[in-house]
Amino acid sequence: MTPTWMAGQAKLVAIYDAPFWRQDGLSGDAMSQSGPLVEVHDASPAAGRPGALFGFLGVPASVRNANREALVSASLAQLGRLFGNRAEEPVKTVIKDWATEPETATDADQAFAMEHPSAEITGSIQSIWHGKVLFGASEMAPQFGGYMEGALEQAERVAQDLLGDTMGKTSRTPQERA
Repeated sequence: MTPTWMAGQAKLVAIYDAPFWRQDGLSGDAMSQSGPLVEVHDASPAAGRPGALFGFLGVPASVRNANREALVSASLAQLGRLFGNRAEEPVKTVIKDWATEPETATDADQAFAMEHPSAEITGSIQSIWHGKVLFGASEMAPQFGGYMEGALEQAERVAQDLLGDTMGKTSRTPQERA
């Protein structure tokens, strides 16, 4: 089974009446090594209401599940340090934890990944589908798996395979498609 970067991850979303940080001249984006949120982004609609900040939780799945209330409190305190006191009082908070989703994560995904996994499509995976299924996921990119760059790289490879096939030729053999 191919590991994925997101399977063991979780996000916290803090929802506000409006994206007040924009009025304060802040983008709503932050990277942090101090607090449970390691990456924060403005998730508000362009029109502005409601306001929402989401952050990836840099805490292992076992810790997230055992201390959910403390995790939310620490996350809101961190948002307050980053975006001001109003960030500590959202209308609602939601945690989406993919590690608890049996169709998304396996036991192996419960370990906290410190870096994106390296993945490639092996011949055994390709042979199952006899080259009739092309894998376009970011995690299948030979470089930058789990990143947007990997998704773009893999999408380009799949597009080249499809375009080659529609022109009566294949740009790569099934074993080369990865």
